[in-house]
Amino acid sequence: MTAAVLATAERRQRILGLAQARGQVLVTDLSDAFGVSEVTIRGDLTSLARRGLLIRTHGGALLPERAPVELAFATREVSNVELKRRIGLAAADLVLDGQSVVLDASTTALQLAGALRSQAGRHDVTVITNGVQTALALLDAPGISTILTGGQLRATAVSLTGALASDLLGRVHAAVGFFGAIGLTVSHGLTDVNLQEIEMKAAMAAVCERVVALVDHTKLGQVGLATFAPVAMLSLVITDQAADPEQVATLRAAGVEVCLV
Repeated sequence: MTAAVLATAERRQRILGLAQARGQVLVTDLSDAFGVSEVTIRGDLTSLARRGLLIRTHGGALLPERAPVELAFATREVSNVELKRRIGLAAADLVLDGQSVVLDASTTALQLAGALRSQAGRHDVTVITNGVQTALALLDAPGISTILTGGQLRATAVSLTGALASDLLGRVHAAVGFFGAIGLTVSHGLTDVNLQEIEMKAAMAAVCERVVALVDHTKLGQVGLATFAPVAMLSLVITDQAADPEQVATLRAAGVEVCLV
């Protein structure tokens, strides 16, 4: 990612944060705050509106009542724990000895890490992750080597992102990658709301032979700020039994295998 693109991504993320705090933002205020032209700000607002995170108004934008937002890791960790545990257990069974696998920094991937640690007799499994909590969960796990991507630490997600992480990912290859998301639809694929996290997840997915989505039923049909893995990239979706049958049928019709646990 170039410095210019990174600046745009960061600015849009901050605009979204201001909208979440205030409920409404104005082009003139944002132009002054970020030191860019009103034309640039209008482009930012239009981009965010296209993703459903803002509603454009004359002179600014409003926050939709139900726009997806990034929650703190500690908040997400205690949400739908039993569903995530079942999904993590099912995902762990897909990991074979001798494989290198990618785990993102999602709380569902953390459940997968715990499931891997609890499985006796693991041999020569390498886990590559940008999740600090995920790496700690695998500390001293028998038969499992863990590689942290490096990068800038994001407190909200307790994750590592940025150029250093991308450098490492350019040198590795994984048999399968496991990813959580804020939303999954056929038209938008796996989406999230933080642009740095989205960029990182996309880079991680790109080095995987197979991409597996780990999403509980509340994520189906939801759309975040941007896509990090289109549906065509997915080989499997693991979700829970409460998943909307229509959403499941739509995914299967698109050629994606769906496992209900």
